[in-house]
Amino acid sequence: MSLRYLYHQSAKIVRQWPSERRPLLAHLCRQIQDAERRLNAAAALRLEGCLKECQGLCCRNLQLDAVFGIPDFVYILAATPALNAKIEECIRREDPLFTSNCLFLEHGVGPCLFPPDLRPEVCITSFCRGDDTIKAEIRRVKIDFWKLGVFLHFRKVPLIHRLLVKTG
Repeated sequence: MSLRYLYHQSAKIVRQWPSERRPLLAHLCRQIQDAERRLNAAAALRLEGCLKECQGLCCRNLQLDAVFGIPDFVYILAATPALNAKIEECIRREDPLFTSNCLFLEHGVGPCLFPPDLRPEVCITSFCRGDDTIKAEIRRVKIDFWKLGVFLHFRKVPLIHRLLVKTG
């Protein structure tokens, strides 16, 4: 699937989201963002080393639809709607057959268009230098993205809505 398709599906979901369920969506997005902040704080030295040594190699030569999914775009669009125009501009440049670098690097080289606490799950939880000391923080981000994914998949099932409110 192309990023364009995933993005447009996600934008449609966010646009058509029922107003009575917006607070839960916002709550799930805040949970992810808080978990990403904690991960960034715990991984600060590791991330600094990545930028110095690898110089963003993880953002190059990748298969973008393995990095971005509908929950990632829903999270970003719901948490920061102001990014919609910039994302749309980047998506227009997508070559669905081959993209070697992440579309969301400013001017094709960086920095990333997304703030450090508003990144797709794969981007924020992948480290080139091991993750032994930050496993708990990575797990929390992954669990929170999983909850958003379940919520999106079963968004029309009231029972799931109630269960997520309880565990939130």
